[in-house]
Amino acid sequence: MKPYYPDAIDPHRPWIKDARDNPHDMNWGQVLFNPLGTSPKLHFTRAWTLMFLGRILLFIVPVFAVFVASLSGADLSGLWQPVEAFVLPVPELLLPFFIFTIVTELTSWVAHVRRLNDAHKSPLRAMIVLLPLMLGLVGFYLGAQGGIKQYEQMNAPKPAVSATDGAAASPADAKPQPQQQRRGPPGPPPSERDVAASSGLGFATMLWAPASFFVMLWSLLYVARIPNGGVGRFRTGSDIAQGEEELPSAYAAG
Repeated sequence: MKPYYPDAIDPHRPWIKDARDNPHDMNWGQVLFNPLGTSPKLHFTRAWTLMFLGRILLFIVPVFAVFVASLSGADLSGLWQPVEAFVLPVPELLLPFFIFTIVTELTSWVAHVRRLNDAHKSPLRAMIVLLPLMLGLVGFYLGAQGGIKQYEQMNAPKPAVSATDGAAASPADAKPQPQQQRRGPPGPPPSERDVAASSGLGFATMLWAPASFFVMLWSLLYVARIPNGGVGRFRTGSDIAQGEEELPSAYAAG
């Protein structure tokens, strides 16, 4: 297909006016894994979009596919069983999502450091990206401790009944106690490790998910809108050519 603007920086994307945002000059390996360099806004937003959509697709697509297959009568319950090789009770179905999320927590930090370096902002601000991961680790530790205590209470030995207490209670007064049924699928009772890991992962998710949402807003509304080189107006897109930036007094004072 012949481009309409052959003289543009990118003929297929004529809205790009800043040569630093040329997508053909983007090195994905540098943007995602080298925190010592710089990245213009368009390179950053492309990397961020890849990481965000990757998480969405790796979660929604397999879950929806298994849901549809289950409605058709397929027995795919084994895909929801946790992977034994992992300490965390991660279902086999969501193992790619889990691995991709952990990796992109680190590559997202690298991309933010490069973007802040390009805008002449302190790269220490990129530590905000790691807050969800840190909160998740703290939440997992606290949740696991709570799970261990819960397991100990469930399996605590009952106090022995003395002979005098047994004689005081007549057989006529004794009432049969209904047996408590264990909830969940049939099988051996969960071990201490299973209870701790399940409780830890649940509490970690409660902290990680909302923190990730606020970090997403910070990335989109602040980091992605910082002008290239730190000069110009906070705005989306790349429709201002290099050298034509306007520097308002309020921005210069900040």
